[in-house]
Amino acid sequence: MNEKIANKSAESEKIDVISFVNDFFHRLKRMWILVVVLTVVVAALFYYRTTVSYSPTYVAEATVSVEIVNGGTYANKNTAEQMGLIFPYILTSGALSDVIAEDLGTNSVPGTITVSSIKGTNLLTITVSSWDAQYAYDILQSVLNNYPEVAQFVVGQTELTVIDESGVPTDSGRQSVIRGSIKRGAAIGFALGILLVVLNVVSFRTIRSESELRALLNIPCLGTLPFYQKKQRRNSARTEINILNDGENSDYVEAMRLIRTRLERQMEGKQVLMVTSSISGEGKSTVAANLAIAMARKGKRVVLVDCDLRNPTVSQIFELKDKYPGLVSILRGKSKLEESLVPVTDHGNPIGLTLLPGGEREPRLVEILSSENMKNVIDTLRSMADVVILDTPPSAMLVDAMMLVRHVDAVTYVIMSDFARRRYIFEGVEELTTAGAPIVGCILNGGRTRGGRYGYYGYGKYGYGKYGYGSYGYSSKSYTSEKKASSAKKAAAKARKEADQSGNPEQAEVGE
Repeated sequence: MNEKIANKSAESEKIDVISFVNDFFHRLKRMWILVVVLTVVVAALFYYRTTVSYSPTYVAEATVSVEIVNGGTYANKNTAEQMGLIFPYILTSGALSDVIAEDLGTNSVPGTITVSSIKGTNLLTITVSSWDAQYAYDILQSVLNNYPEVAQFVVGQTELTVIDESGVPTDSGRQSVIRGSIKRGAAIGFALGILLVVLNVVSFRTIRSESELRALLNIPCLGTLPFYQKKQRRNSARTEINILNDGENSDYVEAMRLIRTRLERQMEGKQVLMVTSSISGEGKSTVAANLAIAMARKGKRVVLVDCDLRNPTVSQIFELKDKYPGLVSILRGKSKLEESLVPVTDHGNPIGLTLLPGGEREPRLVEILSSENMKNVIDTLRSMADVVILDTPPSAMLVDAMMLVRHVDAVTYVIMSDFARRRYIFEGVEELTTAGAPIVGCILNGGRTRGGRYGYYGYGKYGYGKYGYGSYGYSSKSYTSEKKASSAKKAAAKARKEADQSGNPEQAEVGE
């Protein structure tokens, strides 16, 4: 089994082109704000840098014809080309620069001069750039006046006739330079954003659908719980999904009932079920709680035990207002099991579900979960119920769940769609199978909805920080607002409850 999982893990690291493209566009839809922000921020930085450090440059330009005294057309063309070629030499030799500086009354030429010839003609283009508009024009005029005198020692006596002249430049091209800088910054920012998306796709490969899950794990898939975003309650830090409430999403309720039916088939002859996940934030506590409710509605006696003692949440899911000793107190020998059990009712009527809250947080989990007291508690619960469900900590990063493997008959693995990296999923499953855990199936949580979207449930914002591993959690975000349940919807929910209590699977289940 471990070898198969290792092989699947290695295969999952290979990125095929189609899968990569699909993942890229899916990730881009979620990260487009980051791409836009990077584009705007880098463009703004380039704009700021350009405006602060920009030095204006004014350009004066003239097009002239070159004529050799007593020369023909061929000689004139040849002379123009020669002057274009030898001008850099004349300029760097200092001959022309000294004449122009003396003409302007400066120590050096306050600008840059370039000359180019127009091939096949006797035309030259002389360009002068300077930080001062008047200097640019004055230098150009000095070149026109003094260049023939300097060049005659190289190409002979020549005359320059001005054909076109720009005059005193009035625009330094500042706006054009700034616009170009903004465009470059935006392009670089956009490229950085796309690069981050690509790196995210390569390094953060997840599971998003049942087909991917089946292809990557040799574990039966019990079903997919659809996206469901609960409306946040006022003055409440968390909003939990609890199918005891009449207003819960009908698709979620039906999916949970279907998973219950499939799980019952896998658990035939088994009694103690562990519900775990790879990392925190995948909704395993919510799944365990609603799975316990669904089984109790079928007429089974169910006990739900909160073994996630680093972050106990079962009490919050069922909104227990009173404090109970809990599992920690029992394992420490401070209280009895009977004092900590909490029966669950629906509108005042017992439904056959009993809770054993975790109680206060306990840092020394390995010690107490591996104790003989824990074994005694589970053995006692076996005699009290048809099904005992243990909500345990994530298995990929912590050893807590491994301490309970020897006490359970079956394990269900919860995987949040597009949440945990594949390597965490493989590590969690491998840890369980190495410990001898009988994994009967996995549940894909927050899967694709009918509208083709992905989402997360509204049961909290958790990360490894809750377990001492830093902030690796993923904040859930509201994508839709839930409509108020109508009277017809409440009536349908009540009918489903009655069908559940009747124990008639033909009435209670959605057809498989």
